[in-house]
Amino acid sequence: MNAPLLACEGISKRFGPVCANTGIDLAVHAGQVVALLGENGAGKSTLMSIIAGRYRPDEGTIRIDGQPVQFSSPAQAMQRGIGMVYQRFMLVDTLTAAENVLLAADACGRRLSMKQVVAHMRTLAERYGLHVDPAARIRDLSMGGRQRVEILKLLVQNARVLIFDEPTAVLAKPEVAGLFDVFRKLKADGRGILFITHKLDEVMEAADRIAILRRGRIVAGSEPGRINNKLELARLMVGREVVLRVDKPEMPAGEVVFEVHRLSATSPLGGFSDISFSVRKGEVFAIVGVAGNGQEALAAAVAGRTPASGGTIRYRGTAYSTAAWARHRPRSLSYVPEDRHHTGSIGSMTLADNFFLTRLDKAGNGPWLDRSHMHEETEQAVRRFEIVAHSTRTPAGTLSGGNLQKLLLAREMADDPALFIAEQPTQGLDIKATEDVWSAMLAQRRHSAVLLVTGDLREALSLADRVAVMFRGRFMDIIDTQDADSVERIGLLMAGSTAAAPAAPSGETA
Repeated sequence: MNAPLLACEGISKRFGPVCANTGIDLAVHAGQVVALLGENGAGKSTLMSIIAGRYRPDEGTIRIDGQPVQFSSPAQAMQRGIGMVYQRFMLVDTLTAAENVLLAADACGRRLSMKQVVAHMRTLAERYGLHVDPAARIRDLSMGGRQRVEILKLLVQNARVLIFDEPTAVLAKPEVAGLFDVFRKLKADGRGILFITHKLDEVMEAADRIAILRRGRIVAGSEPGRINNKLELARLMVGREVVLRVDKPEMPAGEVVFEVHRLSATSPLGGFSDISFSVRKGEVFAIVGVAGNGQEALAAAVAGRTPASGGTIRYRGTAYSTAAWARHRPRSLSYVPEDRHHTGSIGSMTLADNFFLTRLDKAGNGPWLDRSHMHEETEQAVRRFEIVAHSTRTPAGTLSGGNLQKLLLAREMADDPALFIAEQPTQGLDIKATEDVWSAMLAQRRHSAVLLVTGDLREALSLADRVAVMFRGRFMDIIDTQDADSVERIGLLMAGSTAAAPAAPSGETA
């Protein structure tokens, strides 16, 4: 067999006392898709960052076409044909798609004119199905469109190995199918693909080979056809039998904690109109829909991040105007945002500092912070939520996605809020972390009304008592999850099928 496009031999990387990778051997051949699986914190992102030139390994060798190489920057890796599409896209929102591609090429030493870039983009669009208007501004593109720009950035620079970190985490189902079609065309063209994912269905569909990373080591490698089912994959990842299912004990619904009536807003996040619903203590109320249908804007308005333009809000019996709600959101409301890295935390600050970011009144007496108390309480949360971290003085930005998410959940649940809002709480998390998050949210019903905003229908049906289906900024219907006939209609409602809805709801339907 010819030498692989990319080979890692004995790669190890340490961060202080933490060994992120140990003796990693991994290869990607031309025309091959390799899926890298593992729990959050298993070392996947560190390995990808080494291959893509962000980190240098402490030990081991990277080879391209059999020849050893060393990278001191992503630009050097790109010059040798290795590029990465990060989970958090590296794009400038105010620039056009073509300007972003030109900027990336220039940063890697490839001198192209705008005319050449546009011509490249159009040729690649036809060849691989990466259709993007070169003149479109990034802020106006869907998440799938932005991802296509990221791929075009690499292909314009002749990338031969493309690395993807959780590429489907932010995509709607049709966009996932489109991405895998791009994978097939890249394979046929002799390129290699290496991608991280936690979605086992996608591994079985898209990968030619699977490598499983656990605690910084490759513990298994196989072809999908040799693995019997997803449960076996999950067991290899976690090291035990896993069934992604949580017990949901009956919980009587209490008083109405939160309600909105005819809420509306125009927003760059998608906008929404005529939204009405209520949430009771002891209840999980879920809002589901395909990305881009207004859920992000609605979550921002409900959490008080941005004001709605119309409608009323009532919280624990008190009425608020939309402007007053955005200015004076009650402290007894907790919110876990979708973007845990930027909106939810400050990566350069310690775990203890982040644990008290939204609850400074609990951090000491008067204007003085009680550091000893902060670290002690954070340590208790770390133990309770099984957060893997070196210490409470560790910068939050060094945590894996799953461990950072559990830190935010611990923080927002610490004071038993009356209303707990979680937006995409398990996006990008592995099976074990998802189990932990689901269990914590169901337990929270004892103290709170829980509002869940998610694009994962399985998550909504596993946790929620009622599910509101959102399409183009409106609620199509609100479904009781105990009503099997109604639950079967949710997929059609998410696609905007009016035939699936008994009536277009202007108020609450349940």
